[in-house]
Order: sequence, then structure tokens, then C-alpha cells
Amino acid sequence: MTALDKIKAFVLLYFSKQFVYFIIAGGLSALLNFLIRLYLRSYFDIVLSAILAYCVALIFAFFLYRRFVFPFSEISLVVQGRRFLLIQLGCMPIVVLTFSSLSKLFYFYGLGELSELLAHAISIGMPALITFLLYKLFVFIK
Repeated sequence: MTALDKIKAFVLLYFSKQFVYFIIAGGLSALLNFLIRLYLRSYFDIVLSAILAYCVALIFAFFLYRRFVFPFSEISLVVQGRRFLLIQLGCMPIVVLTFSSLSKLFYFYGLGELSELLAHAISIGMPALITFLLYKLFVFIK
């Protein structure tokens, strides 16, 4: 297989049925994350509510990905869970820092109540392209 064939195969991963399922499952998890954070925001500060919502949505996402996106993996549930958590822990600081920074920036520019909503929507969608490959090649491998 030539280098060009490898690049083509890599790019085609993003134009697959599996990637569409990944986006749907991730979108549902992101929606859950978003709604939980909105609910928790009335009880906790901005960062803690985002972290708690992220954790709940993380568990939901794992089982959606395992069942609907990567159902053919032969790796044990425990190993998959450990690897999934490792990747998510790596992404979590990026999501939380982006959320915190963007919400402050949006407040500064006068977006008021929309600041947190926009910052959260942007921050939870950021890791999708990289995590798809990591999950496919490292977590839920055949």
C-alpha cells in the first residue's frame, strides 16, 4: 500500500457510515451534557456544573459508542472503559478551559446570558474529530 493509499484510507474514515453513527451518538451525548449543565448551573458554579455534566455524558457516550458505533470490538469492557476514560481525561481539561475562557470572553463582549450557552456548545464539540480516530484505533479495535 502506497503512502497515497494510506492517506486516502485515513480520509475516507470520515466519510463512512460509522462516522455518521459516531456524530449522532456524540451529538446525543453532547445534548445530554448541555442539558445537565443547564440544570446543574442553578446549584453549582460554572466550572463545577460543566465538569459534573461532562462526567454523566461521558458514561452515556461510552455505552452509545460501544453499542452503536463500534459494536464489533473484541476487547473486554474493562479495557475499553479504561482506554475510553484515558482519552476523555485528556480531553476534559481542554473542554473545561475552552468553556471557561469562552464564556468569560463572550460576557466581556456583551453576550450576557448567551455567553455560557455558546461557550458550552462550542467546547463540547471540539474534540470530536480526534476522538473518533482514537476510539476507532485504540479503544474499540477489532
